Amino acid sequence: MPGGLLHGNDKPCADSDIINLLLQGDVRCGTLECALGDEPNYDKDKLADRGNVIYAKDDDIKRLKELHVEIVSLANNHFFDLGKAGAEHTIELLDKEGIMHCGAGKDLKEAGNPVIVRVKGKSVAFLAFCDTNYNNVFYCTYATLSTPGVNPMKEEYVVSEIRDCASKYDYVVVLAHWGAEHTFYPNTSTVRMAEIMVKAGASLVLGSHPHRVQPVINTRRGSVAFSMGNFLFPERLIVPPKATWYPDREIDYSNLPITNEYPIVDRVTLKTLPYLARIGQIVEAQLEDGKIVTHYNYSYLNINNSLSLLGAERSQEIDRRIGFISRMLKYRYYRMFILVRKVLLTVRSGFSRL
Repeated sequence: MPGGLLHGNDKPCADSDIINLLLQGDVRCGTLECALGDEPNYDKDKLADRGNVIYAKDDDIKRLKELHVEIVSLANNHFFDLGKAGAEHTIELLDKEGIMHCGAGKDLKEAGNPVIVRVKGKSVAFLAFCDTNYNNVFYCTYATLSTPGVNPMKEEYVVSEIRDCASKYDYVVVLAHWGAEHTFYPNTSTVRMAEIMVKAGASLVLGSHPHRVQPVINTRRGSVAFSMGNFLFPERLIVPPKATWYPDREIDYSNLPITNEYPIVDRVTLKTLPYLARIGQIVEAQLEDGKIVTHYNYSYLNINNSLSLLGAERSQEIDRRIGFISRMLKYRYYRMFILVRKVLLTVRSGFSRL
């Protein structure tokens, strides 16, 4: 999300370590989790629902160019926050800047169209899907055969689309917007869908939406990064009831109320990010001879809303946390593990209220 408090700021959004790391890749992709627009017309149904309304200004697209991003997924629960007109406008801006995109469109056919690139003589197809579980993503506009929206993550459809691409191209990369927010643990439906995608022919699955990093799993068939956390997702101002806001003049942030939750507000409020939501996972995937090898580094969004690499000590702590979960994911009793964990957390919460 390239806007927020970064808007109107000419300072770089990332330091040289981040830029140099990104430039090591042949292709750079990610999720654009917002719409772009200078005169926002908020989606009224979204405003009435549980989730925040998030957008960036037209000029903020420069941050994607600054980060050398060439492909973005639009299949997420915020791309239609400015309605159909906002989504169309965003696609026009991306096309104008030469940034390829997948995962949304005027109908299901367009939303399902892959981005195809050739790298070192090999063809790579990028597909994008958004979770359809309301409890995971809340209100979202999904494409149908005749209406605009994002590409829905429905099992039979996902399998059909991946298989079709796998039959035509050397590699298939899936950008998946899924799962529960603010947890290190992929939920069981996400784990099942990842298995389905890889079995259908996905070489690499890159997950987003939880706003927290989750494990990266390498298997014989393919690799899955369940959630890459937050990369460039600056703090922002929100106005009643809960929409992102860009003032037309400088204001004093020091006197504003602050939240790191997702409340309905009654005045201008500064939406900040807790520590774990400032960490991202830059996943490097090497696709060679039908095999995939993945590595990753952690990014950190500092108090100036710019990116740097997370320090070694903090990176090791995150690795310890997700390493345990990675080991659990290798066993068939992960579902039982998650259920037991949920029960224990519920019991602990009950005792804390006594």
